[in-house]
Amino acid sequence: MMDGGNMKEMMQRMMSDVLPPGIDPALLPTPTSEGAKLLNLYCAQCHNLPGPGMHTAREWPPVVDRMNRRMRMMSGRGMMGMMMGRVEAPSESELQELVNYLQVHAQIPIDTTRYPELDTPAGRAFHTACSRCHALPDPQQHTTDEWPGVVARMKQNMVAMGKSVPDEASIGEIVQFLQRHASKQE
Repeated sequence: MMDGGNMKEMMQRMMSDVLPPGIDPALLPTPTSEGAKLLNLYCAQCHNLPGPGMHTAREWPPVVDRMNRRMRMMSGRGMMGMMMGRVEAPSESELQELVNYLQVHAQIPIDTTRYPELDTPAGRAFHTACSRCHALPDPQQHTTDEWPGVVARMKQNMVAMGKSVPDEASIGEIVQFLQRHASKQE
């Protein structure tokens, strides 16, 4: 029977080209909220902690449904539960709280009609690099000061997932593109 640590290790090995490294629970939006606690409690049983920005609000419900079916299957006393170790599955109310949290803090996809600059070298570099893993984010999700850190974290994710990383000139263009269109809130 596997324990939680072995389960995470196995899942990460099996899906290393799909799963990003995960984030520190303290970096979740509203980290002390019930939704953040549920995300850490249930999702981190089998793989690294996903950030809500990994998917759009529309994408999260089917992802959560698929993961919940797996948790329920592995929480049983049957062969799967015995082989994989005891995995806890959320109640219906916890599941709804989790989906609500993920949707509130989900990736906001870019409205391409608002950004004609996507058809420039910087815009194309942004599209090529970022759309390999997730929906293109709306640049106004973050401030000018936040974007370099977000891009640096995504670059680390690319390395961890074995994806090719754009050269430093392209990274610079991507950051500049995002900063030009960033939220003005500081």
